[in-house]
Amino acid sequence: MPEISIRPAQARDAEALKDLLHRSWRTHWGPHVSAPSRERFERELPANDYVDEFVSHMQVAVRGHDIVGMYHLEGDYLHAIHVAADQIGSGVGRVMMAAAEEGGARRLEVRAFNARARQFYAARGWQEVDRADATEMGTPVVTINMARP
Repeated sequence: MPEISIRPAQARDAEALKDLLHRSWRTHWGPHVSAPSRERFERELPANDYVDEFVSHMQVAVRGHDIVGMYHLEGDYLHAIHVAADQIGSGVGRVMMAAAEEGGARRLEVRAFNARARQFYAARGWQEVDRADATEMGTPVVTINMARP
C-alpha cells in the first residue's frame, strides 16, 4: 500500500473534498440523526460552502493519487478531520492527527454519538473538557469539547 503524505489542499481538490465530506457525513452522522435531518443534508449539502470558503486552509492526506483524508486546523483549534470511509483503520487518521498535533492542535469538538472518534482522540491523550447541547441538521445532539494538554 502506498505511503500517506500530507499537503496543503488546493483549489483543484475542492470536488474531491466535497465528495469526501459528504460521504463522511452520510457514514458517521447520518445514522444518528432523524430522517428529516438527512433529507435536509441532501438538499443543502453544507460541505459545498464549507470547502469553497476554507479549501485554502485545509490539509489533505494523499495515498498514491487519491485524497484519502482531510483536516482543517486554525491556530490550536482542529475544526475538522475526516478519513475516507474505505480508509478507516489504515493509518490515515493517525498520520493526519500527528500532523495536526505537530501543527499546534490542542482543541476540538466531537459529537457524543461518534464513539470511535472519541476513543481515537482519548488514546492520543485528548481529554473531555465539557459537553454542550447542539444540533446536527436540526436533530438535537451533544457536542463534546476536548483538549490536549
